Amino acid sequence: MTPNQLIAKIKRAEDYLTKNAPRIAGIEAVNHFKNSFQNEGFTDSHLVKWKTPKRTVTNSLWYGFRYGAQTRLPNNHPRRWKTKGKYKARKTNPITNYSPAATRKKTLSGTTGDLKNSISYTVQPGRVIVESDQPYARVHNEGLEANVFGRKAIKMPKRQFMGNSIKLTAKIKHEISKDLKQILS
Repeated sequence: MTPNQLIAKIKRAEDYLTKNAPRIAGIEAVNHFKNSFQNEGFTDSHLVKWKTPKRTVTNSLWYGFRYGAQTRLPNNHPRRWKTKGKYKARKTNPITNYSPAATRKKTLSGTTGDLKNSISYTVQPGRVIVESDQPYARVHNEGLEANVFGRKAIKMPKRQFMGNSIKLTAKIKHEISKDLKQILS
């Protein structure tokens, strides 16, 4: 290999590291963090599952909760344990906030998937920033306090979906080193 060929390869490697590598790191990070929603947990060195939501626990008063739902409560629902007789609707199509589908829905998925879809990256000189523009993302990711229906503040359980990850770092290093070997060979 001549010195000019070596200089050309080094130039290509430098261009790759400044232009393509940050983009690859951002794409890998976004995909890794979006997988948290599929796995219902965060993967650092291993998968740490999220706490089960109360709407899926059968003896919880929140069982089957979905705001504005109009399905009647089943007779064995915890909110009906102390009532006598079968459920009788006082109104036609009452808002019960109960939905059987809510008992099976994935954690943090919502009806639209906005939180998962809001994860994006931006490339700045020397670094890649991965973020979510949803105002409630930090509350779920870090387990902070939130107001329920604008009233009482409760502490949300930590359901981390973004952050430092050993597996993500290894995946990014593998992709970049594979590409650099190809450029320099």
